[in-house]
Amino acid sequence: MSSPAAIDIVIVNYRSAGDTLGAVAGLVPWPHGTIWVVDNSEDGVEVERLETGTSAHPEVRLLVQARNIGFGAGCNAAYDRSTAEFLFLLNPDARIAASDILKMADTMRRDRRWGALAPRVFWDPARRFLLPSALPMDPWSLIAIALVYRMGASTTVAAEYYLAQQRRQMAGAKVFTTRFLVGAAMLVRREAAIRAGGLFDPDYFMFYEDSDLSLRLRRAGFQVGIEPGSTAVHEYRHKVSKISLMVASAQVYYAKRFPRFYRASGRLSRVEALAGKGLGIGSAAQELGTIDSARDLRDSLQGRGILALSPAPALIPALFRPLGQAPAAFDDDDWERLEPGRYWLCCAGISPEGQGIPKLQDTRRWATFVKPGVDR
Repeated sequence: MSSPAAIDIVIVNYRSAGDTLGAVAGLVPWPHGTIWVVDNSEDGVEVERLETGTSAHPEVRLLVQARNIGFGAGCNAAYDRSTAEFLFLLNPDARIAASDILKMADTMRRDRRWGALAPRVFWDPARRFLLPSALPMDPWSLIAIALVYRMGASTTVAAEYYLAQQRRQMAGAKVFTTRFLVGAAMLVRREAAIRAGGLFDPDYFMFYEDSDLSLRLRRAGFQVGIEPGSTAVHEYRHKVSKISLMVASAQVYYAKRFPRFYRASGRLSRVEALAGKGLGIGSAAQELGTIDSARDLRDSLQGRGILALSPAPALIPALFRPLGQAPAAFDDDDWERLEPGRYWLCCAGISPEGQGIPKLQDTRRWATFVKPGVDR
């Protein structure tokens, strides 16, 4: 494996100094470039914690913003100062080993068609559940997902297909192309970003900036994809409080990148109407009611384990068990990682040891439950 001399890392911090310092600690010493920590917190105590926690590492540079400029602009602040061949973007709550970043850089050096790569990402530190690849963000996919909701009970067919496709895709050993990447853990080639018009479009405060970059990279003639030989952990939390930001960014994205569709769809309102009030897998799902703990969830599933779980009633997207691994029960740490809200899941019987692994299509069960509490 080569030892790149020009890979900078960017971590944008917003009142999460503990997570950010944990991400830094897993990467230092970093002899391959600079680790840029961009602070958007508008909080002197937060800055002091970051300064104290990084002072022993000369390769770490702290960029303190006077105001919260958002994720994309925060990354741009480091990108504008960096001259590195590659820029690795990392969320504060994500973890990756240096060797996994170097592997992605080696892959991109061998094939200059790659504009950006992401690792295979697990949801939990125990690496029992995988996060999916990014959903395609284009008019055709938006309409297709709306139609899935329109299908009612038949949504389970689409959910099964999606889960099977994701499990097969993530099980391979070779790098593969995708149409879009998630910015939580992503290696970007500087040359490609320049040819695509820059790193992130500052019109996005948060969300969709990674979809926008992926689209621009592909339109500039580059490929984006996933290097399954590199792995990371992202303890993603679905916060209901951020949905309004997602909706606002979706408006910006489709207006900028698909303007004719945006106008024809009535600023996306006709797509929403197409989906109607579809319940997704709701009509096929067993209602488990309010669940207060991982133990209560295990009891409610009556011996079945989880194959996939999602905050979306169509189970698109969903975190899922890797191909070849049996359904699993949530432990207390998994439960703590779930934000309050409603969840839908696909579960199956947990095979006794030595009895083989149940097939998704043969043992599927669908369920929904609510985790109580206040979104944080």
